Amino acid sequence: MDKMMVTRGQRAFLCLLVILLLFSAQPLEAAPGAEGIIIHVVERGETLSVIASRYGTTVDAIVQANGIANPNLIYVGQRLTIPAQGTVAPEESYVVRLGDTLGGIAHRFGTTVSAIAQANDISNPSLIYPGQRLIIPPGVQQPSELPTPTQVHVVRPGEYLSQIARLYGTTVWALAVANDLANPSLIYPGQRLVIPTRSATLPFPISAVEFVPPRVAQGHTLLLRVRAEGEVSLAGSIDGQSLTFTGAGGEYWALAGFPPWSEPGAHPWSIVATDNQGRSVEASGYVLVTAAEFPIQYIDLPPEREGLLDPELVQAEWARVKALFVQVTPSKLWRGRSLVPVEGEVSSVFGTRRSYEGGPVASYHMGVDYAAPEGAPVVAANSGRIALAEELTVRGGTVIIDHGLGVHSGYFHLSGIAVVPGQEVERGTLIGYVGSTGLATGAHLHWEMRIGEIGVDPTEWTARAIPE
Repeated sequence: MDKMMVTRGQRAFLCLLVILLLFSAQPLEAAPGAEGIIIHVVERGETLSVIASRYGTTVDAIVQANGIANPNLIYVGQRLTIPAQGTVAPEESYVVRLGDTLGGIAHRFGTTVSAIAQANDISNPSLIYPGQRLIIPPGVQQPSELPTPTQVHVVRPGEYLSQIARLYGTTVWALAVANDLANPSLIYPGQRLVIPTRSATLPFPISAVEFVPPRVAQGHTLLLRVRAEGEVSLAGSIDGQSLTFTGAGGEYWALAGFPPWSEPGAHPWSIVATDNQGRSVEASGYVLVTAAEFPIQYIDLPPEREGLLDPELVQAEWARVKALFVQVTPSKLWRGRSLVPVEGEVSSVFGTRRSYEGGPVASYHMGVDYAAPEGAPVVAANSGRIALAEELTVRGGTVIIDHGLGVHSGYFHLSGIAVVPGQEVERGTLIGYVGSTGLATGAHLHWEMRIGEIGVDPTEWTARAIPE
């Protein structure tokens, strides 16, 4: 009897397990309608490409399923049938092994370093460690050609730049400038070339999209200008970064930063314009990121400060300051060009690759260091509001200034602080004094600029007014 009872129990368990496995194998559908059909209700600011990406389908598939004549014209509250094959793309995870790099992991999963860094809240993609579990976002797929303001052409075997120029109605010179080609005769199969935007058509009411500079170097700031016919609200992203637009009367602009580890080449952008009737259109394309050179620096720390390199300590403090960097004050608080905040010689430039204690070159320097005497005055590089003024473990004496629109500046390793949170400061206001607190080997100021959480070269902000 006991043996028969165990056997029945085992059979019941196996049946239950099979049922669970069958149900768990079914794709999860959002907002199911009758007979399992997925219905999506359009929300403000959404476009068909955004909706298609969410459900793992294509714009064409949604257009055909709903009989849409113009994919650029959808409206808030519209009910869209999502083709049956659409599913929400699952996230994968990966446990870092000894010798792994973020670039190698990105290549393995068909995504990018920036995408993995953003998905895992990694401040410096060079600092990963064995045993760390990473969320792997879905692979990034970029079509070779898009009916958008910027096209990308993938070079085929035997093609010349002159042939490609004729194909798109442009010139060899325009292609060379747009793609930073030193020698127009040297292109190779598989190379992705940005096609200049002047021959493309923008959806109404967007009348112009301009990038300043037209191509941006790793570690630098990009200004995006948009003109529209009438008043619109704008949203968008570049390379996964959300854009904060400001402006009125049909003239708008936003800023984006590209970290030193941005992959050279074409990076996707997308802009959504919504009118006062709730109708949205989308323009999208690519911006070209060019390679920059970054030196290598070898640093030996005093024994008592070696513990400040602990990844958990570094990551915990980054989470604290990142929470400030991602806050967006809706108005622009800075004016004109920024000041260099201290008198002193540059001892380490932005983007420097660093090796600590003879280890691998495994980090980027996300600011500029100025060697100066202990106690030398440090001033605000530009006007804004004090977001943080306190002693941190790794950064030492720290002041962070909110300049509005998601732009912040940071001043680290201070020996003394002369401001308080919430205080409004002008360009040149005294904020603290040079020190060697935190992860430092001597008296200096570390100065950095952030657009959102992305660090950019602060000296660019002293060379030109942004926006110009």
